[in-house]
Amino acid sequence: MKVQFDLRPAGMLEKERKKKDFNLTRTIAIVLLLAFFVSSGGYIVMMTLRLFMMQDEVDAKESLISGLDAERIALTRQVTQLQASERVFAETLRIMNDDLPTLEVLYALETNMDDYGIGFNTLRFVIGRVNRGVKDPDVVEVTGLVASDKQIIDFSDRLRASGIFNDVLLPVTTLNENTGMISYTLRMPVKPIGEIDRP
Repeated sequence: MKVQFDLRPAGMLEKERKKKDFNLTRTIAIVLLLAFFVSSGGYIVMMTLRLFMMQDEVDAKESLISGLDAERIALTRQVTQLQASERVFAETLRIMNDDLPTLEVLYALETNMDDYGIGFNTLRFVIGRVNRGVKDPDVVEVTGLVASDKQIIDFSDRLRASGIFNDVLLPVTTLNENTGMISYTLRMPVKPIGEIDRP
C-alpha cells in the first residue's frame, strides 16, 4: 500500500481546489467577458459594413452633385443665351413699335372696301406726340367720297374689326348737292405694330 502526503502549503491547496470547483462569480465573469468580446466583434463587423455602405452612398451623392453641377453650368449658359435673345427681341419690338404700320394700314383700307369702291382724296399719317412721358397713338386721317351714308358706316365698322386701329372716328360728312356724293373724313388711331391683332 502506498501512502502519499501532500506537503504543499494549505494556501496553495485551497487555490487549486478553487480552480477545480464550480465558482458562480467566475462563471458569470467569463460569460460577461465572452459576451463583451462577441458584441464588440459584432459591432466592429457591423460598423465596417456600414462604413462601406456609407462610402458607396457618398460616392453616389458625389456623382449626383457633379451631374447637377454640369447641369447648372449648362442651364446658366442657356439663361445667358436667352437673356441675349430677349435683349435682341426687346430692341426689335421697340423699333417696330416706334415705326408706323404703313403696310398694314394700306392693306386694311384696301381689303375692307365694298364692291362699289370708296374714293380716297387724301391719306395722311399723323405721328402721336409725347405728353408727360406717354406717347399718344399715331393717327391715320383719310378723306374721300362715297355714294351713300351706309357705305361709309359699313366701311368704318369693317375697319374697326380689322385689328389695326384702336377706333374709327367719323367726325365730318358733307353731302355735295351737285354730284350727290358724300365727302367724309375718318380719323383712326393706329395700334403699335406689336399690338396689332392679326386675323
